[in-house]
Amino acid sequence: MEKLYLSKRDLTVLLGKLDSVRNGEVSACTIIKNDIAHPVYPQTLRRIAVVAIEEPDRYLPGVSPRLHLSRVSLTSLLAHIAKQSAGAIRLEGLEVLAVPDERYYVDRSATEGAPVGDLSAAFFWNRGKQR
Repeated sequence: MEKLYLSKRDLTVLLGKLDSVRNGEVSACTIIKNDIAHPVYPQTLRRIAVVAIEEPDRYLPGVSPRLHLSRVSLTSLLAHIAKQSAGAIRLEGLEVLAVPDERYYVDRSATEGAPVGDLSAAFFWNRGKQR
């Protein structure tokens, strides 16, 4: 079973994007997770698009996997973080786990110049997509 770790910040951003769409703003409601090198919470998928939706959860495996998470699931995972309890959602082939920001965003080493999840750092340190 694949594993995906979402931080409180990830969940909050996705809920905020759903709220923006509900308010008539344009938003793709999507974040890309590609953090396979995390020292404590390495996801097993090389890269996955996580999409916030109003419909039920759905995991679409494949070359470019996608996870559609409902507002209910996002809210549930945030509630687990608030209660400091282990929060997880299990779909066929994927387990989604919620992690508090203070545990997820940690310093990795003195050689890296940006916090975990900083896309510009990924390109700077040659971890991002290069042409």
